Amino acid sequence: MNSSASQTYLKTRVNIFATQLFTDDRVLELLDMPLEELSGTFGLTGIIESPLSSQQLNHALEQSLLQSLMSDLSVLLRPLDGTSRVLLIYWSRKFALFNLKTLIRCKLNELSLEEVSSYLHHLPDIIRLPHEKLLQAENILEMLHLLEHGPYQSIARQARQVYEEKNEPFSLDAAIDRSYFQGMVKYSNSNSQIDREGLKELIGMLTDRQNLLWLLRYRFMYQLSSSETYYLLVPFGKYLDRNRLMELVNLDSFQSVLEKLPPKLSRIVSGTTNAMQARQRLDFSLSREMRRLIRFSPSSATRALAYLVARDTDLKRLNALLQGKLLGLDSELVHEALMPPALQEAA
Repeated sequence: MNSSASQTYLKTRVNIFATQLFTDDRVLELLDMPLEELSGTFGLTGIIESPLSSQQLNHALEQSLLQSLMSDLSVLLRPLDGTSRVLLIYWSRKFALFNLKTLIRCKLNELSLEEVSSYLHHLPDIIRLPHEKLLQAENILEMLHLLEHGPYQSIARQARQVYEEKNEPFSLDAAIDRSYFQGMVKYSNSNSQIDREGLKELIGMLTDRQNLLWLLRYRFMYQLSSSETYYLLVPFGKYLDRNRLMELVNLDSFQSVLEKLPPKLSRIVSGTTNAMQARQRLDFSLSREMRRLIRFSPSSATRALAYLVARDTDLKRLNALLQGKLLGLDSELVHEALMPPALQEAA
């Protein structure tokens, strides 16, 4: 397929997929559905009605929704080649990194693969980790060393260096996350001219969201120093560049950070009092920005990645809704978790 044809095919595919993204009205409809109707709508009745423990049920639902996302990814990869294809695959590796963190915790607790299999995502071969080989490793350092000879080499190498120096799980987790986002930035810069501008904007927004959440969590929940916090951030973003991050980590309260944010981010998180509320607002805003890129970006690769990010957010909201109904949570509480504050007032 030539370049022009592949661009057209990909944009068409994204437009078709985008019709299943949740509008605010659609979320309100889903909130009002009984559990049976909701599960039937998304083909989850068999899972909901199966005799599983609460933990097994949660995992089965999460896995089914993730499989839907991976199926979309597979279709979107077909017309892509070069760095655009590599970037979409790289983005999806975040799910494999969830597995890696689980395997690391299991190694620390000396659990077998059979004991931890119910905690792992089942992923396509293109991003799947060698679970058995990793758990057979003698220790955490050997696990990471094994990954230094494949597509996870950069992340594994940086994580191993941090673990050798710090020898504690928190720093290792943070190093894995930071290295992953550094890789996203690298791949966005290496794309062709037609894709580079849109991808840099998209990844800049993803990085802004993550940097702000990390900063709030590390400084005010974990009480890390300014220098320790800054070291764990990625000095790249659409609004939060190196100098701005340096300024923010030196502030001494949650609210002072919010007040010093660039206007766009400040408006999004205004009025929040903790990192969880800030994350909810940022996710809503990011989802809307992804929809804008799907509609208007001239880059088909940018549209494809924007769709995957928005779809991932939607499926997490759907999972939260299912869990809320399974647990019999108060409908107003579920509504508050799933809808933007402005819409709550309007509804």
